[in-house]
Amino acid sequence: MADRIRVLLVDDDADVADLTATYLERVSDRITAVRKATPGEGLAALDAERIDCIVSDYDMPETNGLEFLESVRAVESNLPFILFTGKGSEEIASEAISAGVTDYLQKVGGSEQYEMLANRIENAVAQHRAEAEAIEANRQMLRMFQRITDAFFAIDNDWKVTYINQRAAEFLGYSQDDLIGEDLRELFPKKGGERLYDAYQRAFEKQEPVTLEAKSVFRPGKWVEERVYPAEDGLSVYFQDITERKEMEAEIREAKGKIEDLHDIAARVVTCTSDEEIYDLAIEAAKEILEFDICAADAIEDGLLVPKAVSTKSPTDGYYEGTPLDADENLAAETARNQTSRLVTDLHEAGYAPAEATYQSAVSIPIGDVGVFQAVSKEVGGFDEDDLELAELLVTHITQALKRIQFEEELRAEIDRFAALFDNVPNATVSYVFDEGEPVVRDVNPAFEDAFGWDVESIVDRPMDDFLVPSGKENEARRINERVKEGIRIEGEEIGRQTEDGVRDFLLHTAPVQVGDSSEGFTIYTDITVQKQRERKLERQNERLDEFASVISHDLRNPLNVATGRLDLLQAEYDSHHIPPIQRALDRMEALIEDVLALAQQGKVVSETGAVSLTRVVKHAWAMVSTETAELYLDDSLAVVDADEGRLCELLENLFRNAIEHAGSDATVTVGPLEDEDGFFVADDGPGIPSDDHATVFEHGYSTTDGGTGFGLAIVRSITEAHGWEIRSVETGEDCARFEILT
Repeated sequence: MADRIRVLLVDDDADVADLTATYLERVSDRITAVRKATPGEGLAALDAERIDCIVSDYDMPETNGLEFLESVRAVESNLPFILFTGKGSEEIASEAISAGVTDYLQKVGGSEQYEMLANRIENAVAQHRAEAEAIEANRQMLRMFQRITDAFFAIDNDWKVTYINQRAAEFLGYSQDDLIGEDLRELFPKKGGERLYDAYQRAFEKQEPVTLEAKSVFRPGKWVEERVYPAEDGLSVYFQDITERKEMEAEIREAKGKIEDLHDIAARVVTCTSDEEIYDLAIEAAKEILEFDICAADAIEDGLLVPKAVSTKSPTDGYYEGTPLDADENLAAETARNQTSRLVTDLHEAGYAPAEATYQSAVSIPIGDVGVFQAVSKEVGGFDEDDLELAELLVTHITQALKRIQFEEELRAEIDRFAALFDNVPNATVSYVFDEGEPVVRDVNPAFEDAFGWDVESIVDRPMDDFLVPSGKENEARRINERVKEGIRIEGEEIGRQTEDGVRDFLLHTAPVQVGDSSEGFTIYTDITVQKQRERKLERQNERLDEFASVISHDLRNPLNVATGRLDLLQAEYDSHHIPPIQRALDRMEALIEDVLALAQQGKVVSETGAVSLTRVVKHAWAMVSTETAELYLDDSLAVVDADEGRLCELLENLFRNAIEHAGSDATVTVGPLEDEDGFFVADDGPGIPSDDHATVFEHGYSTTDGGTGFGLAIVRSITEAHGWEIRSVETGEDCARFEILT
């Protein structure tokens, strides 16, 4: 156990030694006695095993106890040594104390002496162990102090320096030996040491650690961080030279301040309304924030870098009036071409030709694709990476501002173009925004005012449907609004809308627009009232033609059929010269009915058309007509027309029949395109049409032959007009008939 005490008893009297050992082990259970008869044996035992205390007699044969002490001290200088002797005198006691014995005890009668001896042994060992532990603690602390990389020193409660490492001594400007034992207060300068003194005093009084950063009072210009730890016997002080850190922090604060200032510039540049203001602000910021004395901002114009703003310290002739983008040995031109920032520490060594020979270094940064910012210095290495980064930050703000100005200019131009387009759209147009599901008018164009009769002031900011939707059409309007809000475009939907003159027909076209969460739209109204009136009129006309055709087909054909049947019966019973004329009259009536029915049918409006090859239809119509020996001359350059193919074929068949009937079976018929107008012509080489008859040739009943019904050309005109075309009979100055159809 750690508290056991091994005692070496050295006495030449074995009985005394045994008795002493017995009593010691009986009195204290901590003591174990090792008995030796001579000092020589005692030294051997001391060398061979752990001994905590020596108890020795004085008078022994080989040597006395004091000489034995001297031998022990040569080996163990601090081991407790008690002289326990029966030969006692003041002289021996004095000599023993002078020799350095731990204790001196004279042998007397009785057992009490052994109790006293045991007590002396325990006290001596306890003190020795405490001193050894203190020495070891000091050694460990010293080793710890020596391993400390910080500057370190320790002071006692009287402010005396008890330890200082080499680093601390060097920083303070003294040697270690010079400082040990010195009063630290006397080392402080008379001025400037108050803060350190107060910190140490606070640590002493409150027994709490103190940390502070301060300028060194021993090394002007240096900063130290001190950590003061109090203990019962004084203070331990660690300190570091933090000058570099403080300088870096100062640089960081300065850079942070510049960055904050540059962000303020970003806020200011938003208020600029022109490129010139932005360039001027860039140079102002470069001078005042980045501390660039000589700088300029150039814009790219027509292949040149043109200065837009320069610092006041820039010489008037120090910048080019215009630098070509392809210029050699020019840093700004190279920056614009490569779109890369550059930091050049020595312009001349890098092979550049600066505007002034005294310019030695530069930073050059592209302003997007519109220009270059450049700062120069008359010193080599006048800029570092931090300068470049801050300048790039400034240029980033400037670039964004220039882009904003450009965008706003383009936007204003686009708005102006749109406004002009809006105002000049020939159809009624309204712009609106949906508010709680209802379209509210934002603007209308002049055509809207003309079409509906309401001016801008009376309708803007009011619900559009309140003005335009006729009574009974509210649900239809709501469905249209829902489709527009959902982003669905409406193309050409026929609707009725209220105007100041009443309800009119319109084609509706919508353009939905989504702006953020706002639903907006544009609607164009094409007035088709006249067209719809014409269509309704034509529908009524077609209905009357159908009714007329029904009457002709039923009320005339039935009696005609009866007459024809009776004539057949009469002819079977009688042979009379009256019968053939009757038959011819009935046949003529049949032909007239067929032509009238055809005229009624072909007069209907054409509702569905498509792209038709005129060449192909001409060939088909010619094949459908009995042309006998007549010839067709067809121009292959005939166009494609938009028509009802079946009715166009009937039109051509009638013209071909008309040509053969009037020009003869060996006629030549020509079909070709018109030269100066859209359309085609049909001509024959017959006798032509009398000049007085050109105006009446298309009327019902017109015919120049005895057997004709006079409906052929009337049917042609009906088919032409049903397509929305025009037909005319043209005088050619030659013996021929020529009809021109304008499509």
